[in-house]
Parts: sequence; C-alpha cells; structure tokens
Amino acid sequence: MMEFVAELSLWEIYAIVCGLLVSLGLWAGLIVGRRFSIALRVLPLLGIAVTTPVTERFVIPYLSERYPVIFANKDLPKKIDQKTTLTKIDLTDHIYSYFYDLDDDDDFDPPLVKSAQLTDLCDFLLPKFSSGEASLANYIYQLKGRDYSFSVDSTDCS
Repeated sequence: MMEFVAELSLWEIYAIVCGLLVSLGLWAGLIVGRRFSIALRVLPLLGIAVTTPVTERFVIPYLSERYPVIFANKDLPKKIDQKTTLTKIDLTDHIYSYFYDLDDDDDFDPPLVKSAQLTDLCDFLLPKFSSGEASLANYIYQLKGRDYSFSVDSTDCS
C-alpha cells in the first residue's frame, strides 16, 4: 500500500494527507461539536493548516527512507553536467545501478572517470556499504548505443 503512495507525485501525496487530515478534523469536529459548536468549523481548517508540516516532516521522510529508489527516480532524468544525464537508479539484491546518457564525448574513459570521482563516490556509498543496504554500485554510461561501465564496492573505498 505505501509503495503505491511513494510512486505518486508530490502534489498527490500532499492531497492525500490533506484529505485524511480534513476527514479526521471533520470526524473529531462531529464528536466534539456536541459540546463546542465551533469545533466542527475549526478542526477541518486545522487539518488543512497542518498538511504541509505533517507531509514534509513525517510522510515524505518516511516514504523516502522506506522507498529510496522510487524517490530517487522521481527527479529523473536529471542533467548532471553539459554532457551527462542521470536517467535511472535501480536497487536489486543490494546492488545499486546508476544509468547515464552521454552526449557526444569521444574522450570518455570509464577507469579515468572512476579514479577521478572515487573519493566523492566513496563518501556517498560507504554508509550504504556499512549498513548493508548496498554491497556494490554499478555506473553504466550509454554513448552512441554502446554501454560503458565501472563498479565500486567497499574494497575500492578502503
């Protein structure tokens, strides 16, 4: 059920949270409204007012932690630099795969890219390796219909 919610756009997530909070406000207003007549008008408005903080502080962090790949792919494709576009992120059997499209770059050399970015990659990946979330990260670049790749594991970062 929650995976379905994670796949929705952000505005749809906000709308669902708002609907639930307003419904809760109406329900509470009906119960409390017998004693305090203003409650039926105020509590649904309170539900609307707290939608953004509840969504940003609780719902989005929960979904992004529980379904990191779904949330990471929401912003894709994403231009990394003038020649590189991140198109997809995948996590299967503790192996992250990052897929990139390259615009004409005849000088692309995967081992050179790996060595040039290894420090930054390790800073990002070491917590994932240490926690057991990931055991390997593959970086796959597509250029003119051909795939070029390299991998990073914990031994590269020691």
